[in-house]
Amino acid sequence: MQQAQQPRGWNFLPKLTFVITIGLITAATGFQARATDVFTDPVGFITMNPVPSGIAFIGLGLTQIPAVRGLAGTASGTQLPVNVTLTPGAFNATSEGAQFYVENVNTNSANAGFSDDVVSNDAANLYLANADGAFIANGDGIKVYPHNTLNTVFGPQDQGGLVGSNTQSLADNIIVFNPVTQLPQVYWYRANTATPGWRGPAGTGTDAGNTPLYVDQSLEIQSKYATTSNSVKLVGAVKLGNTQTVVPSLGYAFVGDMYATSLTLSNLNLHTGNANTGVIGSNTQSLADNIVVFDPVAQLPVTYWFRANTATPGWRGPQGTGVDAGTNVLPIGCVLQIQRKYSPSFTWTLPAQY
Repeated sequence: MQQAQQPRGWNFLPKLTFVITIGLITAATGFQARATDVFTDPVGFITMNPVPSGIAFIGLGLTQIPAVRGLAGTASGTQLPVNVTLTPGAFNATSEGAQFYVENVNTNSANAGFSDDVVSNDAANLYLANADGAFIANGDGIKVYPHNTLNTVFGPQDQGGLVGSNTQSLADNIIVFNPVTQLPQVYWYRANTATPGWRGPAGTGTDAGNTPLYVDQSLEIQSKYATTSNSVKLVGAVKLGNTQTVVPSLGYAFVGDMYATSLTLSNLNLHTGNANTGVIGSNTQSLADNIVVFDPVAQLPVTYWFRANTATPGWRGPQGTGVDAGTNVLPIGCVLQIQRKYSPSFTWTLPAQY
């Protein structure tokens, strides 16, 4: 299951544009027109614009193209049988981490949107990071996705245009919030060397280009120079179906926008009225869980909260306690900082947006 991330500072934000295409093939043969429409998942790209000499928070609004679609069998521990023939070892993790993850896409299941890392596979089974029988049942539809990585997002030769150097202190930095430890990890592009490439916590001698980036992660890009590129293109598929992510108890968590569309607070399913499934509301902002949205237009954080214990409950924001903010549009690629004040961790199910 993908984990929410812990925040570490804020300042400036990216501006985004989104282009989407949908695959459609139509064929007609013989004297009668017999058309067959074949659809793939929508694909496209998002242009992310880190701010030169500043800090930008970016949510990864696209996934990689699914590598496998099929049905799950009955899980046994970490072993998950599938009804398609797999190439043994095709989804094995590397020293940099899991390269693939499986997602439950059964729209009739309460666990639709649940996902877990794939550790390895043989011809008929996936072996997962956890025993997931309670979350992926026999007959559930599944997809296996490649993780986004530093290479797929920014390019193995730093085609995204961040400034590299032979030391971390002189290069632009990418801060990735670890989904397990909830601690920040710093990555950078090592240039001016015989072995250039992405580097991280493993040291300057170890390539980190295949470090997995989870669909709900946010990235903090620390741009140090005016020459930093302002056009990083993320290419991939539109996230379909529900998405589940874990929001920790107390403290802060960063969650990146997982959908290539403009969301509203009302369709986030983030307040459910139950502390075990959503954020807590109150009649004042100081007592409620706060949602800070890093807005790429205003380049400032905007705080929202759910006003409860009142005759007119609903989301509130910069317009004040008397104005409903539930229809306020959150921009594509935004990052949500969730300030959890009192309650236990919960699994947030973000409803399908398509």
